[in-house]
Amino acid sequence: MSCVGVAVAGLWTSPEAPRAIDSPALADPVLLEQWLADLDDDTRLALCQEKRLATQVLLDTPVEVLERQRDSQGNDWNRVVVPSQRSSLDERGYPGWIPATQLVEAEGCPADAESVVVMAPVAWLQGLPQERSLKLSFLTRLKLAEPGDNAKAREGSRVWVKTSLGRGWLPRDSVQLPGDAFPATAATLEMLGRRFDGLRYLWAGNSSFGYDCSGLVHSLFAAIDIALPRDAHDQVKTGQPVELDERRSGDLLFFEKPNDQGRLVVDHVALYLGEDRMLHSPTNNARIECRRLSGSRYETELCAVRRYLDPGDPGTVIPAGTVPAGT
Repeated sequence: MSCVGVAVAGLWTSPEAPRAIDSPALADPVLLEQWLADLDDDTRLALCQEKRLATQVLLDTPVEVLERQRDSQGNDWNRVVVPSQRSSLDERGYPGWIPATQLVEAEGCPADAESVVVMAPVAWLQGLPQERSLKLSFLTRLKLAEPGDNAKAREGSRVWVKTSLGRGWLPRDSVQLPGDAFPATAATLEMLGRRFDGLRYLWAGNSSFGYDCSGLVHSLFAAIDIALPRDAHDQVKTGQPVELDERRSGDLLFFEKPNDQGRLVVDHVALYLGEDRMLHSPTNNARIECRRLSGSRYETELCAVRRYLDPGDPGTVIPAGTVPAGT
């Protein structure tokens, strides 16, 4: 079984999509923070305008390999789909290309009921073979080293995990252990989301080193066990439709703009916090922010509201469903 073998891997739109400046993001181990520091406003914007990066995938996330190819520089690439990131682009999962060096073959790498989930914005995985350590993103899912031994895991300051790179440990206060869960409430979503205030937007970003708008809400809802599609234009087709003026905290707000052909399309999503406030990752070269909806350009672009939390039964998730086509 193939799974991601670096802290955060990018899925690219083709093996030729990365530029020379993107080489740190293709390495093993990945040099993600160096890559982000090297990008200026123009090279960040080009990730979007030139549709180079598709999404990001975290350590030990399983992928299905569809094809192998070598690029013009002689580097090996795999075309994959990511089942945990739903997409209308491919019913099997989000599609894209990943450097072969960033994938590993590991039995049982997918997270299961015995998974440990990083809930801190970032956490250091330490104690790996060869004294390696990795800085992991929020929502990285790894296997508890000794399944069923929850009591022991709760006692100390370290939690030992089994990863595709070997055994290691995470600080106990940075993770959620099997059987634990944050309540599925608007307050939880706000609490988790506000920790990323000021984090710089990254096109196709789906890690706590940089989120795009849909990556942020995809990750926040995943933290309370609600599996949204990866992209905003797919997310708007899920949940319970709500009238624009009946929005409540915990709802998702969707915004539309004309595309290159002049047709209105959903191109942005935000988490509604109530009291006219929304949290979002607002476009290239900006930062995650909480702002008022009223009086902003977003107020005029608001086109849909979707609800996932039952307002009549706090902590309860509305049964999964899809908005009928054309809604």
